[in-house]
Order: sequence, then C-alpha cells, then structure tokens
Amino acid sequence: MIESDPSSSSSYLEPSKGLTDGRLVALVALVLFVLGAWPLLLVDLPPFQDIPNHVAIAHMIAHPDLYPEFAFNGLYKSNSALTLWFYLLGGHGLFGAARGFVALVLAVTALALPVFVLRFAGRRALWPAMGFAWPLVHSFAVVMGFLNYALGFGLSLILLAVLDRQRERATSARGAAIVALSVVLWYAHPFPLAVVGALCGLHCATRASWPERRAAALALLLPLAPAGLLALVAAQHHLIKAEHANTQTAGTFVYLNPWEILAHLWTDVSGALTRFGSMTLVPALLLPILVWNQRPPDRPLLSNRALAMLAVAYVGLPVMLSNWWYLQCRLVPFLWAGLLLRLPRQLPRPLVIGLAACALSFSAVTGIDYLRLDRDRAEFTAGMSAVPTRATLLPLLFEKSKTGDFVATLTHAWGYYTVGKDTSAALVFAAERSYPITYRTFPPRALIPPALDRFAEQYATPAQVCKIVQHFPIDAACTALWREIWDAFWQQAEPRFGHLLVWAMPAEARPLIPARYHRVFASGDLEIYAREPREYKTILDNAPR
Repeated sequence: MIESDPSSSSSYLEPSKGLTDGRLVALVALVLFVLGAWPLLLVDLPPFQDIPNHVAIAHMIAHPDLYPEFAFNGLYKSNSALTLWFYLLGGHGLFGAARGFVALVLAVTALALPVFVLRFAGRRALWPAMGFAWPLVHSFAVVMGFLNYALGFGLSLILLAVLDRQRERATSARGAAIVALSVVLWYAHPFPLAVVGALCGLHCATRASWPERRAAALALLLPLAPAGLLALVAAQHHLIKAEHANTQTAGTFVYLNPWEILAHLWTDVSGALTRFGSMTLVPALLLPILVWNQRPPDRPLLSNRALAMLAVAYVGLPVMLSNWWYLQCRLVPFLWAGLLLRLPRQLPRPLVIGLAACALSFSAVTGIDYLRLDRDRAEFTAGMSAVPTRATLLPLLFEKSKTGDFVATLTHAWGYYTVGKDTSAALVFAAERSYPITYRTFPPRALIPPALDRFAEQYATPAQVCKIVQHFPIDAACTALWREIWDAFWQQAEPRFGHLLVWAMPAEARPLIPARYHRVFASGDLEIYAREPREYKTILDNAPR
C-alpha cells in the first residue's frame, strides 16, 4: 500500500483547508497555466510542428486573390475553432493570434484538470493528482500543433464534470449548459466529443434496470443529442469526394507494434520538445504503479469498465487512417485522466518533492527549448530575401528537425515563407474537406501531402531506396531505381515550381536537381535554388499555382 502515515507525509493538503472549492481550483489552474505558458513570451511563434501550416492557411484565407487555386470551406463545421480565432483576431497579427490561441488552450486544460479531479475524486485527491497531471497541460497534442483537439480535450473534461452533476441531479438549466458546452466542444474537435458520448453511453447501458437506463439516457445522452446531430451532419460534409481521394494514403491504415503501443502511453502525453524534457517519464512510470496498488471505489462515467473500453480502443484502432495520423493516440490523455482519479490520497514527502522538481525543471527546459528551436527556425528562414514575392516555392526537406527530438519542428516551417512572401504552399493541409481549405483542382498525387512532404526524406539516398525494396547491400539496380524515382518526380515538379527550398540535402542527391535550377542562396543546411530570370518569369505566368 503506497499511502503513508500522515505524520511522515507531506502537508500539501493543509494550505487548501481554508479555500473554497472555486478558489482552490483557481489556484491550481494558475500554477499549471504559468508552468506551461510562460515560454510563449520568448518567441514570436512557438516551435510546434503543425502551427506554421495553420498560420499559412490563415494567411491564405485572408488573401483569397493570391491563392485562387484553393477554396475556403467556411466556418460552420467541426475542427474550426482555430480558424475562427484567426478570422476574428488574425488581422492584428497572425503570430500574436497563434500565441493567444495556444495560451487559451493551456488555460482551458489547466482549469479543466482540477475541475475534473475535484468532481470525480474530491478535494483530498486534488494535490496528489496534480503531481501527475502537469504533463497534460503543455502536452504532446500542443507541441504537435493539434490545437483544436487539445482545446477539445480540456473542454471534454469540464463537460464530463458537468454531466456527472446532471447524472446525480438533473436540472433543465444544467441540461441547457450541457447542450451549449457540447456544441462548443464539437466545434473545437469531434474526437473528444465522441469519447464523452461513448463514456455516457456505456454508463447508461450498464445500469441495472431499464428504468435506470432510461433515466440515465435522459439525463446524459439527451443533452448531447444536438451536438451528436451536428457531428453526423459534419461527417457527411467532411467525406472526401471520390475524385479527391487521390492522396497516397487515402483508404489506408497503419497500426503500432506492441512496443510502440507501450511507448506512446508516455510520448502521446509528454509535451517535451527535446530529450532534455524527458522528466515527464517520471510521472508516466509512477502513475500506473501507484494506481495498481489502490482499490478505489468505481467512478461514475469513469468506471473501471470505462477505462478498459478506452484501453481496448487504444490498442485496436490504427495510428493512421487515410490522411489522419495519431488517431488512437488521442485516447491516451483520457486514460491518464482516468488514472489520476485512482491515485492514493497522500504521497510520501520525497515523492511529492520529486514530482514538483520534475514539473519545475520541465517548465524551465521548455523555455530553453523554445529558444533553441527558434534558432533552428531562424536558420530555416534565413533565405527569405532570396525568394521573390509570390514565388512558386517547392520545399524539399531531407530532415524535418535539427535539434528537436520528439517533434519534427521544421516540417512546416515553409509556412513562414508563405506568410512573409506570399509564396505558394505546396505542403499546405488541403487534401480533405475537414481542413479549412481544399484544392479546387487537385495537383498530381505526388505533389500533395502526404506523398510530397515525405518524398525527399524517404528517397534521399540510394541506400534508403534499397531499404524500401529490401535490397541489401546497395547495388547498381537499386541506384538506378533511385534515379528513376527522382526523374519521375522532377518531370511533374519542374514545370510547376520556379524556386526550390532545400534543407539538409545529402551530397549524393544534389546532382539530381535539374540543371535549369541555379543555387542563389546557401547557409548551413539551407539552400535556395531559382530558375534563370527569363525562364522563371515564363513559369510564373504559365504554370499552375
């Protein structure tokens, strides 16, 4: 049994005795928010993987005359909270608006965690749970740039707390609040709403009698029905039309192996950007150990059966479905949240000190990593002056990070060129109607994500091609195949792009660049190539954007 003698344990419960529940929640939320949000003050744009792509999309939506090849899908659909935020506030500066939305996400999550734990486990569980909850604030979803989902996760915890009160004593006013909150959650992201609906549905189905099931359904499922109806309508709207399903991964799926399934239980919560932030591994390892030794009472909506359902779904769902990566990984924060409710009510003083030290050191390292990765961004964007306004720019990234370890922070750094120079956006998220924009006429499938953004990295050298086709060692046939792959690529790419942005190109791949491209800038791992001026003008006038 982990619970220790009160005389030998920390007195972390004492300061909360004179506080109301509201003030206690506010205090905990403030601490969690400050730990996660202060690094935002250090940079113009946080070094998250997808966020430059989102900023580029907002820029393109604001300047439709510059990007007529893309269609705006409107604001009235799910997964649109960030788009709406940019629409309302982006006119005052896209980078500042992006930082503001990240701060909002961190604040909502920091508030949701104590609200959730207080409702489902009580005051005595709050401080121990927060010792393990802090990685969920500046989380993996945040640093990946899954900001709509990250906002939805925080909102879903608050919604579960309100639903539990409705389960205990249903009122029409609270039911109306659930309707409103669930619609906001749907607007942010449909996945957390689906998890909430599944938890409520399981609770209703496992009641002992039909009258109890009916009462539970009226209290829990009926207020969720409007958001559920919106989700169904949106699902139809988001379906990719047959003629658009031409990306490389359309209709495909990928599963994790058993080791990866275990590893992702840590990495899909940890918001570390580099290996120096790996102290999130401490709560990840200790949380299941401490919970295993407990026999807490079953929690409504978050019962042992509910956690088992989430765990089975996590193991059974693919990590990639069509163009959507990290599908089942989005269940991991909910599993962590469920385990928080099952921690012992008191922890040994050394453990409390150790967890606090981990949280503080992670916060400090995150600030350092923001600055370190911002230097990578500065190197990547150093060629801005060599790229003319409205250039048709093709990014070829042979490596997607420099100093980042857990997040490929340079994957979408091309977005700085789109915002700064109105360049084309070859790697923009536009392959599905669930995105804010889509192509009016799709380019060849090799020239849109996910095929394009992986191409350079995947086929960088003959050795990598040999590995793909399972020829060992490198032989002449493999090298010939490598050249054929690149020749076929350039046949489609060269007529469409007047400039190349090349990052970390291996020396053996450089001769493959067509002769009509001339290097006009080089610094570190960055190279910019351009056509001769007359040829480039012809391309700009005639080639599709």
